[in-house]
Amino acid sequence: MTVWNTLRRHTVDFIVYLALPLASVFLPLAWSRALLARSSNLKWVLSQEAESAWSNASKYVEAGDETAWKARWKQVEMLDVRDMYLMSFGRTRAVLGEIECDTDLEVARDRVLIGMHWGPSISILKLLQVAGLSPALPYRRPERDILKIRPFFYLFVTLAARHIVKTMGERAIPIGGAGKALRAMMDQPGSVIVVMDAPPKAARPTLNAVVLGKSAVFEAGFPNILADNHKEYVFYALNLQPGGLVRKKLELMGPFSASEAQDFIQQYASFLDRHLYSDSAQWRIWHVAEQFWN
Repeated sequence: MTVWNTLRRHTVDFIVYLALPLASVFLPLAWSRALLARSSNLKWVLSQEAESAWSNASKYVEAGDETAWKARWKQVEMLDVRDMYLMSFGRTRAVLGEIECDTDLEVARDRVLIGMHWGPSISILKLLQVAGLSPALPYRRPERDILKIRPFFYLFVTLAARHIVKTMGERAIPIGGAGKALRAMMDQPGSVIVVMDAPPKAARPTLNAVVLGKSAVFEAGFPNILADNHKEYVFYALNLQPGGLVRKKLELMGPFSASEAQDFIQQYASFLDRHLYSDSAQWRIWHVAEQFWN
């Protein structure tokens, strides 16, 4: 990486992962949303990341207008970062007050919430905790190598990891051996959150289902846990609403149960498929699309 590219990377990271969200801490919510909306239309903000996501998405789905798609993709990222800072600096009530939901959160009590790497969803844990649902979520510890390459981004992921651990307490589950802990939680009180759309790790058992007209591959471990325990589950998505106003709405669908892991995966694939067709800019992991579809 050249000196210019390194300087550009640090400048963009400083703005997106420190300056903008820190400024938002001191602004009224409507002003902070307007700031993010305007910033998302600046071509140089997260330009490389947005271009990579757009390039991958357009191979699999009709993505519409490129400029609007990239702005929406950026809004999802920046709203998540803003929410993390607001919750870290004592404005949790304000963040949760922005979330619209037409379904009673009680539907998630003592059930598994199945989601995706989707939308500005970092506030879902706090929303469930405040509602008394004792959430648990497998989380990834920050990788120290990121600090040397992207220090401002590392600051954000460190804040996020601390928020997750603080919110869940003893129910925090580090990735790596999470399967055993999740299996033990199936007969315990509390809600468990699992996202199922990350590509499987090498040598892990897998299941296949069709997403966007192509065969996609999923890890089989947690679907087998669900089926073996006959555990009820609810699909969720914390969506960025349309219209450019940078507002959020929680979608809950269920409860369901499945006696076979493949039946669950088919149902989950349909849920993911519907969201990708309707608003592909909200999927956070287009960079691993080629590993997901095989």
